[in-house]
Amino acid sequence: MSDFDLIIYDCDGTLTDTETLYAQVTCELLHDNGLSMYTPEKCLESFQGKTWAAIRNKIESDHDIKLCDDIVERYAEQAKIKLEKSLQPVAGALELLQSTSETHEICVGSNGERSNVLASLYQLDFVSFFTEEKIYTKCQVENGKPEPDLFLYAAEKMGHTPERTLVIEDSVPGVHAGVAAGMHVIGFTGSAHDVTVAESRLKEAGAHTIMQELIHIIPWLKSQKTFDKSA
Repeated sequence: MSDFDLIIYDCDGTLTDTETLYAQVTCELLHDNGLSMYTPEKCLESFQGKTWAAIRNKIESDHDIKLCDDIVERYAEQAKIKLEKSLQPVAGALELLQSTSETHEICVGSNGERSNVLASLYQLDFVSFFTEEKIYTKCQVENGKPEPDLFLYAAEKMGHTPERTLVIEDSVPGVHAGVAAGMHVIGFTGSAHDVTVAESRLKEAGAHTIMQELIHIIPWLKSQKTFDKSA
Protein backbone atom coordinates (compact mmCIF):
# COMPACT_ATOMS: atom_id res chain seq x y z
CA MET A 1 0.00 0.00 0.00
CA SER A 2 1.20 3.50 -0.84
CA ASP A 3 1.60 6.45 1.50
CA PHE A 4 -0.95 8.17 -0.79
CA ASP A 5 -4.03 6.80 -2.50
CA LEU A 6 -5.12 10.05 -4.17
CA ILE A 7 -3.24 12.94 -5.80
CA ILE A 8 -5.07 16.25 -6.21
CA TYR A 9 -3.52 18.57 -8.77
CA ASP A 10 -3.99 22.30 -8.79
CA CYS A 11 -4.48 23.48 -12.37
CA ASP A 12 -3.28 27.05 -12.99
CA GLY A 13 0.48 27.32 -12.60
CA THR A 14 0.82 23.64 -11.72
CA LEU A 15 -0.44 21.78 -14.80
CA THR A 16 -1.18 24.69 -17.13
CA ASP A 17 1.08 27.69 -17.64
CA THR A 18 -1.76 30.15 -17.09
CA GLU A 19 -0.75 32.33 -14.15
CA THR A 20 1.10 34.89 -16.32
CA LEU A 21 -1.77 34.99 -18.82
CA TYR A 22 -4.30 35.54 -16.06
CA ALA A 23 -2.16 38.27 -14.51
CA GLN A 24 -2.13 40.08 -17.85
CA VAL A 25 -5.93 39.92 -18.08
CA THR A 26 -6.28 41.11 -14.49
CA CYS A 27 -3.90 44.00 -15.17
CA GLU A 28 -5.86 45.08 -18.26
CA LEU A 29 -9.18 44.98 -16.42
CA LEU A 30 -7.82 47.01 -13.52
CA HIS A 31 -6.42 49.59 -15.96
CA ASP A 32 -9.89 49.82 -17.54
CA ASN A 33 -11.16 50.68 -14.05
CA GLY A 34 -8.61 53.45 -13.53
CA LEU A 35 -6.04 51.44 -11.55
CA SER A 36 -2.99 52.01 -13.75
CA MET A 37 -0.55 51.32 -10.90
CA TYR A 38 -0.99 47.58 -11.40
CA THR A 39 1.44 45.70 -13.63
CA PRO A 40 1.16 42.03 -14.64
CA GLU A 41 4.04 41.30 -12.24
CA LYS A 42 2.27 43.05 -9.36
CA CYS A 43 -0.97 41.21 -10.14
CA LEU A 44 0.85 37.87 -10.16
CA GLU A 45 2.56 38.63 -6.87
CA SER A 46 -0.57 39.98 -5.17
CA PHE A 47 -3.33 37.71 -6.46
CA GLN A 48 -1.82 34.32 -7.33
CA GLY A 49 -4.15 31.51 -6.35
CA LYS A 50 -7.01 33.84 -5.33
CA THR A 51 -10.49 33.69 -6.81
CA TRP A 52 -11.57 36.73 -8.80
CA ALA A 53 -14.30 37.36 -6.25
CA ALA A 54 -11.58 37.61 -3.58
CA ILE A 55 -9.47 39.83 -5.86
CA ARG A 56 -12.45 42.10 -6.41
CA ASN A 57 -13.10 42.41 -2.67
CA LYS A 58 -9.46 43.24 -1.97
CA ILE A 59 -9.22 45.83 -4.75
CA GLU A 60 -12.43 47.55 -3.69
CA SER A 61 -11.32 47.58 -0.05
CA ASP A 62 -7.75 48.72 -0.74
CA HIS A 63 -8.73 51.53 -3.10
CA ASP A 64 -12.18 52.43 -1.74
CA ILE A 65 -13.80 52.04 -5.15
CA LYS A 66 -16.47 49.90 -6.78
CA LEU A 67 -15.42 47.91 -9.80
CA CYS A 68 -17.81 47.48 -12.71
CA ASP A 69 -20.61 45.01 -12.00
CA ASP A 70 -19.66 42.55 -14.74
CA ILE A 71 -15.92 42.48 -14.12
CA VAL A 72 -15.81 38.80 -13.11
CA GLU A 73 -17.68 37.80 -16.27
CA ARG A 74 -15.40 40.01 -18.36
CA TYR A 75 -12.38 38.40 -16.74
CA ALA A 76 -13.62 34.90 -17.58
CA GLU A 77 -14.31 35.87 -21.20
CA GLN A 78 -10.99 37.62 -21.77
CA ALA A 79 -9.02 34.86 -20.03
CA LYS A 80 -10.65 32.28 -22.29
CA ILE A 81 -9.54 34.23 -25.38
CA LYS A 82 -5.93 34.40 -24.13
CA LEU A 83 -5.93 30.71 -23.29
CA GLU A 84 -7.04 29.78 -26.79
CA LYS A 85 -4.18 31.80 -28.29
CA SER A 86 -1.24 31.18 -25.97
CA LEU A 87 -1.75 28.29 -23.54
CA GLN A 88 1.14 25.91 -22.86
CA PRO A 89 1.53 23.08 -20.32
CA VAL A 90 3.90 23.49 -17.41
CA ALA A 91 7.16 21.66 -18.14
CA GLY A 92 6.90 18.04 -17.02
CA ALA A 93 3.12 18.10 -16.50
CA LEU A 94 2.33 15.58 -19.24
CA GLU A 95 4.99 13.15 -18.06
CA LEU A 96 3.85 13.44 -14.45
CA LEU A 97 0.21 12.89 -15.35
CA GLN A 98 1.08 9.88 -17.49
CA SER A 99 3.10 8.36 -14.66
CA THR A 100 0.69 9.04 -11.79
CA SER A 101 -2.40 8.03 -13.76
CA GLU A 102 -0.91 4.53 -13.85
CA THR A 103 -0.10 4.34 -10.14
CA HIS A 104 -2.58 6.55 -8.26
CA GLU A 105 -6.08 7.91 -8.35
CA ILE A 106 -5.78 11.51 -9.61
CA CYS A 107 -8.05 14.52 -9.91
CA VAL A 108 -7.96 18.32 -10.20
CA GLY A 109 -8.87 20.82 -7.46
CA SER A 110 -8.83 24.39 -8.82
CA ASN A 111 -9.83 27.84 -7.59
CA GLY A 112 -10.22 28.97 -11.21
CA GLU A 113 -13.42 29.79 -13.05
CA ARG A 114 -14.78 26.39 -14.07
CA SER A 115 -15.24 27.34 -17.73
CA ASN A 116 -11.59 28.41 -17.98
CA VAL A 117 -10.28 25.38 -16.10
CA LEU A 118 -12.17 23.01 -18.37
CA ALA A 119 -11.14 24.94 -21.49
CA SER A 120 -7.45 24.82 -20.59
CA LEU A 121 -7.49 21.11 -19.70
CA TYR A 122 -9.37 20.26 -22.90
CA GLN A 123 -7.01 22.38 -24.99
CA LEU A 124 -3.99 20.48 -23.66
CA ASP A 125 -5.86 17.14 -23.83
CA PHE A 126 -5.35 16.64 -20.09
CA VAL A 127 -9.01 15.65 -19.70
CA SER A 128 -7.97 12.23 -20.97
CA PHE A 129 -6.42 11.74 -17.52
CA PHE A 130 -9.31 13.09 -15.44
CA THR A 131 -12.68 13.37 -17.21
CA GLU A 132 -14.89 16.29 -16.18
CA GLU A 133 -16.29 14.38 -13.19
CA LYS A 134 -12.82 14.40 -11.63
CA ILE A 135 -12.22 18.11 -12.17
CA TYR A 136 -13.36 19.95 -9.04
CA THR A 137 -13.60 23.74 -8.93
CA LYS A 138 -14.56 26.39 -6.40
CA CYS A 139 -18.12 26.71 -7.71
CA GLN A 140 -18.86 23.28 -6.22
CA VAL A 141 -18.16 24.29 -2.61
CA GLU A 142 -19.12 27.10 -0.27
CA ASN A 143 -15.56 28.38 0.19
CA GLY A 144 -12.65 28.19 -2.22
CA LYS A 145 -8.98 28.13 -1.26
CA PRO A 146 -7.44 29.00 1.21
CA GLU A 147 -10.27 27.20 3.01
CA PRO A 148 -10.03 23.38 2.88
CA ASP A 149 -13.54 22.84 1.46
CA LEU A 150 -12.53 22.13 -2.14
CA PHE A 151 -9.84 19.57 -1.34
CA LEU A 152 -12.04 17.84 1.24
CA TYR A 153 -14.90 17.72 -1.28
CA ALA A 154 -12.63 16.28 -3.97
CA ALA A 155 -11.26 13.60 -1.64
CA GLU A 156 -14.76 12.65 -0.49
CA LYS A 157 -16.04 12.39 -4.07
CA MET A 158 -12.99 10.33 -5.06
CA GLY A 159 -13.55 8.03 -2.07
CA HIS A 160 -10.30 8.69 -0.20
CA THR A 161 -9.33 10.04 3.20
CA PRO A 162 -7.45 13.34 3.66
CA GLU A 163 -4.52 11.71 5.44
CA ARG A 164 -3.87 9.50 2.40
CA THR A 165 -4.18 12.35 -0.09
CA LEU A 166 -1.33 14.28 -1.72
CA VAL A 167 -1.87 17.85 -2.99
CA ILE A 168 0.40 19.50 -5.58
CA GLU A 169 0.10 23.29 -5.40
CA ASP A 170 1.99 26.37 -6.57
CA SER A 171 0.13 29.06 -4.59
CA VAL A 172 0.03 30.13 -0.96
CA PRO A 173 -3.80 29.89 -0.75
CA GLY A 174 -3.63 26.41 -2.21
CA VAL A 175 -0.99 25.28 0.27
CA HIS A 176 -3.03 26.73 3.14
CA ALA A 177 -6.07 24.79 1.88
CA GLY A 178 -4.21 21.50 1.59
CA VAL A 179 -2.62 21.82 5.03
CA ALA A 180 -5.97 22.79 6.59
CA ALA A 181 -7.52 19.71 4.96
CA GLY A 182 -4.95 17.48 6.68
CA MET A 183 -3.25 16.43 3.45
CA HIS A 184 0.42 16.19 2.49
CA VAL A 185 1.25 19.20 0.32
CA ILE A 186 3.98 19.56 -2.28
CA GLY A 187 4.75 23.22 -2.91
CA PHE A 188 5.69 23.59 -6.60
CA THR A 189 7.94 26.55 -7.44
CA GLY A 190 8.65 25.90 -11.12
CA SER A 191 6.14 28.46 -12.40
CA ALA A 192 7.35 31.27 -10.14
CA HIS A 193 9.28 34.31 -11.40
CA ASP A 194 11.45 34.21 -8.28
CA VAL A 195 11.93 30.61 -7.17
CA THR A 196 13.66 31.55 -3.92
CA VAL A 197 10.84 33.85 -2.84
CA ALA A 198 8.22 31.30 -3.88
CA GLU A 199 9.93 28.54 -1.92
CA SER A 200 10.06 30.72 1.18
CA ARG A 201 6.39 31.66 0.91
CA LEU A 202 5.19 28.11 0.28
CA LYS A 203 7.26 26.77 3.19
CA GLU A 204 5.86 29.50 5.44
CA ALA A 205 2.35 28.53 4.31
CA GLY A 206 3.06 24.99 5.51
CA ALA A 207 4.13 23.00 2.43
CA HIS A 208 5.63 19.72 3.59
CA THR A 209 7.78 19.18 0.49
CA ILE A 210 9.13 21.65 -2.09
CA MET A 211 9.71 20.75 -5.74
CA GLN A 212 11.06 23.02 -8.47
CA GLU A 213 10.46 20.53 -11.31
CA LEU A 214 7.29 18.48 -11.77
CA ILE A 215 9.31 15.67 -13.29
CA HIS A 216 11.15 15.24 -9.98
CA ILE A 217 7.90 14.24 -8.30
CA ILE A 218 7.96 10.92 -10.19
CA PRO A 219 11.08 9.51 -8.44
CA TRP A 220 9.93 11.08 -5.18
CA LEU A 221 6.68 9.12 -5.38
CA LYS A 222 8.53 5.95 -6.33
CA SER A 223 10.59 6.34 -3.17
CA GLN A 224 7.34 6.00 -1.24
CA LYS A 225 5.81 2.58 -0.73
CA THR A 226 4.54 0.69 -3.75
CA PHE A 227 0.98 1.54 -4.74
CA ASP A 228 -1.45 -1.19 -5.70
CA LYS A 229 -4.62 0.02 -7.43
CA SER A 230 -6.32 -3.32 -6.84
CA ALA A 231 -5.76 -3.19 -3.07
